[in-house]
Amino acid sequence: MTWPAVLFWLLIIVSVFRRGPILLYVFLAAGSFGSLQMVPGEAVGGANLLPQSVVAVFFIGKTLLQDDHPTRALNAALDPAQLGLLFMFLAYGFLSAYAMPRLFMHSVPVIPINVQLPWPVLLEPSAANITQPAYMALSVGMALAITLMARRPDFRQHYLLASLLGGAVVIATGLVDMALSSVGLADLLEPFRNATYGLMLDVEVVGGRRRVVGLMPEASAYGAICIGAAANLAFLRPCYQDALRRRVAPAIILGLIVMGVLSTSSTAYVGIAFFAIVFAANWVRRSLDPRAPGREELKWEAFAAFSAAFAILIVVTLSPALLDPVYEMLDSIIFKKTESESYVERSMWTRVGMEAFFATKGLGVGLGSDRTSNWFVAILSNTGAIGAGLLGLFIVRLFLLRRPADPYAAEYLTALKFSLLPGFIMASLAGTTPDIGVGVGATFGMMLGLAARKPALPLPTGSPPYSHRARAGPRS
Repeated sequence: MTWPAVLFWLLIIVSVFRRGPILLYVFLAAGSFGSLQMVPGEAVGGANLLPQSVVAVFFIGKTLLQDDHPTRALNAALDPAQLGLLFMFLAYGFLSAYAMPRLFMHSVPVIPINVQLPWPVLLEPSAANITQPAYMALSVGMALAITLMARRPDFRQHYLLASLLGGAVVIATGLVDMALSSVGLADLLEPFRNATYGLMLDVEVVGGRRRVVGLMPEASAYGAICIGAAANLAFLRPCYQDALRRRVAPAIILGLIVMGVLSTSSTAYVGIAFFAIVFAANWVRRSLDPRAPGREELKWEAFAAFSAAFAILIVVTLSPALLDPVYEMLDSIIFKKTESESYVERSMWTRVGMEAFFATKGLGVGLGSDRTSNWFVAILSNTGAIGAGLLGLFIVRLFLLRRPADPYAAEYLTALKFSLLPGFIMASLAGTTPDIGVGVGATFGMMLGLAARKPALPLPTGSPPYSHRARAGPRS
């Protein structure tokens, strides 16, 4: 165990015994430390226990021990209108993890999750059939815990603030990685990079430029969390108050997009393009909705977008040679991506996953049995048509949740719906395991809490984010 892991443990323990939602802030900040193993690798059989997963365990435990939460948690888990479908998916995932590797043993080729092999091997039970269901249970548990907490107005405000902190930490870890690598001191980050899976930290692109990886295992993972966090904050921005909405949130969003670009990840670049499309659609929605908060800033958002496009057009027209390095980089990491060994290998993972799905007649090879490069294919190949159907129905139902009467809660819910879309697109390009992730689980929980039948009252105008006061009716 390295010293950053020890510090994280101390921070978690202190947060558990402190009143208030400190664990929520630690949880969203911990997402940037994707290569830090929290326990000695040999102690968990080579599995990786990352900081955010550890925080999630304590957050779930602390939430379920509050007041009447055990009863409410049971009701939410059994109710198909809340988390019932997700818990049915989890139950089937556990069943498949045990049964399918034994039912189809030595008859279906797969790419093992925990074994770094360049070719398929025949299916058999493995440690991943234990660890992956555990990760999935943690993600579903996080959705349950956040659902219980998200009905409280003060918790919703804390979630907004914690999202800002999480985005700032993503930027900070990328800057630290860039700074120390540029002066030859990258070894100082080794204590943060003790995970047992393969780390790709020194990959270069055209011109010898090193890809920014932050404290994640590879550039594609870092780029994905940059764009995912940027999308989350961009859609949630109308829900922030005053200076946070006008200054802090835009600065962090811009910083995240810049760091995503510096990761030179093709996944991140596709995510940026899709994020721009979804953001434009959301802008039109807000402009047509007279109840949407922050409509007075729509013209400034449009002005900023058109100004940026006009500036790029001027550069291309007057001095196109300035963009030659950009063209070369894009050509290398996107248009020539199909010629790279990485693309060929990852495409093979996905092809083998689909073949495993059909070879098992749609039953799947069991949760944790197969690695792909497409999250949707990972769900199909691991949990089969039944698991994919249950999870798909749950996600569809989330997007069909009725908007609350309060305009701020309605905007909050709609923003979370839009924020999931770029993440799904990026997961379709680089999602290697079927786990939905604790961060996505938290978003699911917030959406369900915001759409609860008994809505919480909004905070009064001008009240500080930590206020516990409320009044009837929307803010003016």
